[in-house]
Amino acid sequence: MRGVWVEKVGAPWAVREVPDPQVRPGGVVVDVVAVRVPSYTRQVLDGELGYDLPTPLVPGPTCVGRVRAVGEDVFAHRPGDVVLCNSLHSSGDAVGSPDEILIGWTGTGSARSARMQQVWRHGSFAERACYPASCLTTLPGGAEWSRPELLPFLASLAIADGGLRRGGLRGGQTVLVNGATGNLGGAGTLAALARGAVRVIVTGRRADALAALAALDPRVRPVPLSGDRASDTAAILEETDDGADLLLDVIAHTPTTDPTLACVDALRLRGTAVLVGGVRHDLALPYQRIQRRQLTVAGSFMFDSATALEVWQLVRSGAIDLDPVRAHVFDLDRFEAALDRAASLTGLEYAVLEP
Repeated sequence: MRGVWVEKVGAPWAVREVPDPQVRPGGVVVDVVAVRVPSYTRQVLDGELGYDLPTPLVPGPTCVGRVRAVGEDVFAHRPGDVVLCNSLHSSGDAVGSPDEILIGWTGTGSARSARMQQVWRHGSFAERACYPASCLTTLPGGAEWSRPELLPFLASLAIADGGLRRGGLRGGQTVLVNGATGNLGGAGTLAALARGAVRVIVTGRRADALAALAALDPRVRPVPLSGDRASDTAAILEETDDGADLLLDVIAHTPTTDPTLACVDALRLRGTAVLVGGVRHDLALPYQRIQRRQLTVAGSFMFDSATALEVWQLVRSGAIDLDPVRAHVFDLDRFEAALDRAASLTGLEYAVLEP
């Protein structure tokens, strides 16, 4: 089969013939239908982000596939099923701290993580891939879905919705999505609307991207960020009834944590902040404010199968409308162009590879 091959981090990648994955105990081989090319993919491959890539390998994150073969001990999936293949794989320890890897993407750098990566090394930038059966979610009716290029967006929806669930979102609440101009922020906006938020405040630096989200629904209120923490908090509060109930922070890596802290400052009494984004700085949390306003700060990473199935059913039912989502489609031979396009897209637009 053909796929993207990375011999060494920082070395030139190539589209070439690569080893065909073989079905193994506990595993499922899928034909890759579509996979999103994250905006930061080039930085992963050239080593700028310091990802723990087990080279040589076929890289690639979470994808949508069609089951080709299953291990003899796999009973939940069968050939022909359309599945969302979550790249997150856990060692599943009942005691102690488990290790997690993102198959074909990164590990934790530990010895156990490295052993996991040796078994589950290759990712989704190829015609076929093999995943643990536990990482797959069957999408009922997925084979009849007429726009397969939109299915990778389910991963973004599931990550965002997982954060909303972690924050205990209830219908009628006000949700604040920080970093809304990115792909994950757009997904969080759609998920919050579908979950019954009375108001969704979207923040970011690109006013045009925020305006596009505001056009989705009158409940969406855009607040462009100025970079001044106090001013940004005041602007957010003007769009709320005494503060937001839930902050979904999906902001990417930034020079300062002030945008996140401005949003924390805009939470109401007993509000919750859920951190889902890519900020790499330490967060200087306001101790007295958190204590006196009884705030909750939680983290959320990737998604589980139950969340993935729920967002798929929300899409199938029409509660989440994917019409505003635009996928820019590339085949393997145009992988370089896909990297360039992915880096330029924001909001509800993304690059997708259809091997």
